[in-house]
Amino acid sequence: MNTLRQQILFLLVACLSTFFSMYLASSWNFLLDGFSSIRLAKTLMSCLFNYSLILLFAAVLRRQYTALVLSQIFAGLIEFINFKKEKYLSTNFSPDDILLFSEAFKAAPMPLKVAFFAFIAVFLTVLIFCFRKEKATPIKTYVVQLLLSAVMFCSAIYMNYIKSPIGACSKPNYPKVCLTISGFPNTRSDWIGDFRKIQNFGFTTFFMSKILDNLTETFLPHETVSRETIEQIFKPLETPTAASEPASSTTEQPNIVVVMDESMWNPRLLDKKLPKNLTPFTKQNQVSALLSPSFGGGTANVEFEALTSLNTIFFRNELVYVAKIRKPIYSLPLYLNSLGYDTIAMHNNWRYYYNRNRVYQSMGFHKFISLENMMNSTNRSTIFNQAGWANDDVIFNSIKTELSLASDQPKFIYAITVENHPMYSDDRYGAQSYKLNPNLSESAHQKMATYTAGVARADQHIRDLTAYVKTLKRPTIVIAFGDHLPNLQNVYDEYHYFDQDPNREEPNAYETPLVLWSNYPVQRKVFAQPFIPASFLAPKILHLANLPLSPYYQFIEQVSSCYDAIHQKFIREKASCKFNKEQLLEQYKSLNNDTLNGHNFTYQMLKPKSH
Repeated sequence: MNTLRQQILFLLVACLSTFFSMYLASSWNFLLDGFSSIRLAKTLMSCLFNYSLILLFAAVLRRQYTALVLSQIFAGLIEFINFKKEKYLSTNFSPDDILLFSEAFKAAPMPLKVAFFAFIAVFLTVLIFCFRKEKATPIKTYVVQLLLSAVMFCSAIYMNYIKSPIGACSKPNYPKVCLTISGFPNTRSDWIGDFRKIQNFGFTTFFMSKILDNLTETFLPHETVSRETIEQIFKPLETPTAASEPASSTTEQPNIVVVMDESMWNPRLLDKKLPKNLTPFTKQNQVSALLSPSFGGGTANVEFEALTSLNTIFFRNELVYVAKIRKPIYSLPLYLNSLGYDTIAMHNNWRYYYNRNRVYQSMGFHKFISLENMMNSTNRSTIFNQAGWANDDVIFNSIKTELSLASDQPKFIYAITVENHPMYSDDRYGAQSYKLNPNLSESAHQKMATYTAGVARADQHIRDLTAYVKTLKRPTIVIAFGDHLPNLQNVYDEYHYFDQDPNREEPNAYETPLVLWSNYPVQRKVFAQPFIPASFLAPKILHLANLPLSPYYQFIEQVSSCYDAIHQKFIREKASCKFNKEQLLEQYKSLNNDTLNGHNFTYQMLKPKSH
């Protein structure tokens, strides 16, 4: 086969693969929607991306049919992984996830493990068979393949770079080429959401575009935030401000215990047949709702926002703990250290999950108590539930133990629970007898019953913790909230919960209970609003504890005074604002980029002198 016929074959397969991928993402709407000029441009770009993938395989393997087959097996594999991740975690597969392969593999159910190895086995079998049966591509054709592959990928990297938020197409005086590549699938160039991008481009193109995003960010020059820009943010805020009016006559700094409860939510929002008093402590002590940046998963990103007051809207479809945090950053534990606090992170899971062992050190925590540290005094056979997650008894016992240790220092404890982690197709809490909608399928009934039992247990755990805190002499604040709504999969569909909001673009898809309790009087009105975004939580905690606000948290408070929410799915401005909203948002973006993509001037300027 001559070179031209070969390339036509590659293009034909690439286009067929693209159409199939887009069809999988949009189902039957793919054909009914029709082809506008914009959509046609996006489809053409997707074909070229898939063509580039085939060229890459051909350049590496030097066998045309082998390259065709293996490239499509690879495309099928990542499509399958994405489908399962969307199903289980309601988020898309990303190149950064590869760094978490060992954690994901351990947590995956056995059928998924079998399916993954089946894909690998097929891939290797085809590779060996084709290598033996197919002759190497003639040198002339191979040279053409190499040149085409190099041209395609260099062009893609360049277009990705200039269309990215840091590139030329984002500037006011953008070059004319930006108009001709409007359909180029840069995953960071617009705010339409990853789900819609996958519908527009197909998952294979989306995944390759994410790889390009990482390459351009790592290897190509890009603008970084200047020191002057960061100085302009903090210069008017140089003097730490006192908190609001004193909450009580005590001058002793309080302990602060924050519990991020796995998938804590109110299942009665789905089924009114459930007991009204299912979670009595939460019902009595809920002061607001936490607005999570994630739905059904992504715990580490919620944690990131709560502890740093930065925002994942600027790092779309990235797991920040894995992809970004590789150096010390300004955070709530770091600031509390400067106020004399002993800062402790706790999690009843393995310390390497989400790189927490390194991330917590970068955030300034004095100590990280993980599952490894909680197992010595506990009978191991009783730790793990039927779903393979550690029971929360061990982490709440660790909190009590830490609070009981004699110390002149106040403590800041940030604890993340895990026992009610998805999936819920098991009887980890024993058989349940909750009255539920009789029209539910058997699988939905099982998930709903197990999840509900977990919520009731979580409520009891917090109640027991506060009962212990009552015995402490030091003033202590306990704050608890869910990290995100539970990943209940088909349960939401059977209750028609998101029928009016299928793309989950409204706050109620991200609101979890925010509970406040203390063993001394506090100003509960600090939390008196419909919801509090995770990224705006820290200044309110400082106010609640009657602690001064550093310039960093003064700025975050300014942003929150003008925006109800800065979220992946929506930005809600407040009706009144005494600052320049647009300038504040741009400064907030600069703060994020400086910390995670730039020179980290924020940390250098604000870090405690001891660091």
